[in-house]
Amino acid sequence: MSSFEVYALAIGANLCYSSASMVFTHYAKRFSSLWINQVKVITAFIAFIVAMVFSEQIISLSPGVQGLLVLSGFTGMCLGDVLIYKAYTTLGPARTLVLYSFQPLLLGIYGFIFLNQIFSINQTFAVICMLFCIFIFMLERNKLTGQWDLQSFLWAFSGVTFDAIGVMITRTAYELNPDLQTFQVNTIRCIGALVGFFLISPKSYLTLPKDVWSLRKREISLVLGAGFCGCFLSLALYLAAVKHAHVGTLTAISITGPIWVSLLECLYYKRLPNKYLVGAFGFFLIGFFLML
Repeated sequence: MSSFEVYALAIGANLCYSSASMVFTHYAKRFSSLWINQVKVITAFIAFIVAMVFSEQIISLSPGVQGLLVLSGFTGMCLGDVLIYKAYTTLGPARTLVLYSFQPLLLGIYGFIFLNQIFSINQTFAVICMLFCIFIFMLERNKLTGQWDLQSFLWAFSGVTFDAIGVMITRTAYELNPDLQTFQVNTIRCIGALVGFFLISPKSYLTLPKDVWSLRKREISLVLGAGFCGCFLSLALYLAAVKHAHVGTLTAISITGPIWVSLLECLYYKRLPNKYLVGAFGFFLIGFFLML
């Protein structure tokens, strides 16, 4: 696979997820972040099963590896995404994705504290840029609502942290069994997420079908399409790219997510980005170049 093909896959994954985040935000506001995550994961779960069966990418896994993948899904796809989508409803997808894109930096801090890995001067300055992004968005919330809205930022960073933990657990499973296949991995991770949703709200599975079928046909297609593109397709494309690409370059490519969704927001709401978003993007770009 050529470098162009690999990075095209990574960009495609980011565009799929960031585009779907607009739909996720709308229905998280209308129902709840738990509701839209359940619809998203169930849609992806069915698609991963079909893909796994037709691709015949099924191998025998030890109970330990299966347990890690279930825990990864519970941590990242359930707890992490529910909190991130709660942040979507107040901060909006563009601002939340700016904060989410600093996840590699959070992983670097984790490695420095717990794994004795080197944390460079550039990464230190990237942390400072991240803090400036947070301050600018908090200043914007204070200007709009008269409050600093610390709860929304806590949701965002808690979600990013849980998602990062899910990534690390999945990486551990890959190290224990290098023959793991993408579709099988994500099928098991979806099971972990679905178990998590049940533990959070057992009754939600009884009302979910009724809520979905109460939507108009166009809305049903929109929700299911967003779940397919934003979960199944984005994960499939991204993990296919991870197998062949330089990790640092993939980190840089994730910048396409917040930029793309910001453009979509401007087109949808027919308004230009305000000075707060422009200023935060400036520090965001500096931080990203420093991380590379």
